[in-house]
Amino acid sequence: MDMLSGTAGSNTEEYINTSTLFGAINRAILSKDFKGGKVKNLFGSTELDFTYADINGVVTLDISQAFGEVTLVVPSDWRVEEDLSHFCSVVDEDRCYNNRGYSSNKVLLLKGLSIFAVVDVVNFV
Repeated sequence: MDMLSGTAGSNTEEYINTSTLFGAINRAILSKDFKGGKVKNLFGSTELDFTYADINGVVTLDISQAFGEVTLVVPSDWRVEEDLSHFCSVVDEDRCYNNRGYSSNKVLLLKGLSIFAVVDVVNFV
């Protein structure tokens, strides 16, 4: 992968591992049994679209970023929990929920470190 420009496309694998340096990554995750992964982002932008993915239980996404932005598009029935270490950064969960709410057995746990950066959690209804 060219770290200066990142990669785009979809991924059907159970685990993801992305690295961005002064670039952008846009990826649709299509796995019906997503298990987690790692996102490394330095002066870049990473967008992961989980709209057509599915998880079971608690799945951990490890985010390590500085001076960047990670956008996560997650289904409205997933619960997102955040356990990131922050320094001058923010996690903004701006999601609309359907009438059913979220499923208690589908949890995306965000861990890692975010410095001078943003994590946006959004969805499409």
